[in-house]
Amino acid sequence: MNYLTSPIALIALACACILPGCSSDDNAIQSRNVVPPSVEKTAQALTRELTLQGMQVSRGYFRLYTQEDCQYSYDSMKNCYGNNPAAPYIGFALPPWPDEFLDPATTTALGLVDPGYRGTFRLDPREALVILGVMPPPAAYFGLQTYLFTREGTYDKNSTTYQYIASNYPSTLSTYFAEVPGNLKRIQVYSSLGNSNNNVVFERQSGGSFGQERYFIVTPDKTMDGTVRNALQKVSISAAAIVTEPVPMTTRLGLWESADEFVSVMRYAMPADGGGAGTASDTWRNQLPMVVLRVRDPRQDRATQPYPPPVLDTRSAVDERTYAANLAQLVAAVNARWGIACKGDVCPNVSTFEDLQSSPYSLVGPICTSIGMNCLGDTQDTTYDASPVMPLSKGEVYAVAGVLATETGNATYVGLSVNDTVMKKGLANIDSGQLKNTAQAYAASVGSADKLYVYYFTRDCSTIAAMTGGNCFSVDTTMIPECPVYGSPSCDYLKIGQRRYIKPGTTRGPDPQKTLSPVTVRVR
Repeated sequence: MNYLTSPIALIALACACILPGCSSDDNAIQSRNVVPPSVEKTAQALTRELTLQGMQVSRGYFRLYTQEDCQYSYDSMKNCYGNNPAAPYIGFALPPWPDEFLDPATTTALGLVDPGYRGTFRLDPREALVILGVMPPPAAYFGLQTYLFTREGTYDKNSTTYQYIASNYPSTLSTYFAEVPGNLKRIQVYSSLGNSNNNVVFERQSGGSFGQERYFIVTPDKTMDGTVRNALQKVSISAAAIVTEPVPMTTRLGLWESADEFVSVMRYAMPADGGGAGTASDTWRNQLPMVVLRVRDPRQDRATQPYPPPVLDTRSAVDERTYAANLAQLVAAVNARWGIACKGDVCPNVSTFEDLQSSPYSLVGPICTSIGMNCLGDTQDTTYDASPVMPLSKGEVYAVAGVLATETGNATYVGLSVNDTVMKKGLANIDSGQLKNTAQAYAASVGSADKLYVYYFTRDCSTIAAMTGGNCFSVDTTMIPECPVYGSPSCDYLKIGQRRYIKPGTTRGPDPQKTLSPVTVRVR
């Protein structure tokens, strides 16, 4: 019997609210997550232990960031952060501390939450967030990361990144450099604080991750980390099952208005069971069997032990640049199929994706923070490449061709995300399983075709099925509407992003300096 739907779990929900001060409202909030009895027991024992030590403890709940939440994000921030449509992000809502400033401008920045809770938070210097629960069923990737979300101040218009985007792609400038629309004293940064904790990190530390009970601590204070760890061990939790994410001293801590605002995000992608309705992974996503506690030490006279600035893990990669000639062969073969002539390796209809993690974009949390750039929820667990803007109102057909990193040994999974340029919203995803072998039709004239892919995007794939072999995605007008004035910068256009997650044998995504960016080929 699955613990998520077992009678024992349901009884545990009814009995969950047994701590002093717990109300029926608290019980209703807790019931948003179906928490296994063993996890609930640990959460309550941990709460009692920390309370006995004089800590203040409150409890939030977990929630999905869905496609529907994107509209609220756009209304608040004019940005959906390029969300991954194939893997709804998992966040949590927290009750604010009584003395915590609540910015009305970001109330719905990550979607709707229950009254009395927030999707974003400030951090007391003597605070820790504690996450405990059952990790999801096996998948290509699972990770947890905390972000600096908004900050008081402005961005650096003299930075190399700002100048590059302003000169070359001015219409996208507000994607990467923007104030909070409802509070112009603050800027959007959504930048990672350091290295993510992911399934590989847990597997290396404790021998397992997926389906296991695990424990996270997010804190800016080494003393609080020790306090929570000691309390967990007192309730029989092994140190090997606990991972800490340090919040570095480079952040502006505090509960007042001018302090930094944070958010934490879980990513869970490509479940082994396919993720369809009724699967174990679908059940996990819908019931989120975890608890999040907010803990702080009220002793304001106690000195804190801050964490130093982050040191990002070194990344490695199989050098994909050796496939550059093969990719050029594939582009020429695609063009030949559509009756378009190239002069040697030079084709008139080809544009290269931008590598967003390397200079001049440098979409890496600490770098973004230093210039006030919106890092759009970055992580070092993947690479990011973005296509140029792709209009769709004149029957255009685009082929996206690239090196498939799952076949070169550079990724656990690859995704092509379909995005719109207005809301920066993820609309759909083409994964590495769908991309595999799509270049084999060109193998007679293309070397290493098994290491490459080609996929098409247009309004209606049914009209070109013979030309694409079925490797095509239809971007209809419900996703991206027609542009009334062709070429207008105010129109909504197609944009394709590529992600390569976790190089096998490492804890991080491949080194973007050694990967090969995809290309867009406009064939009609």
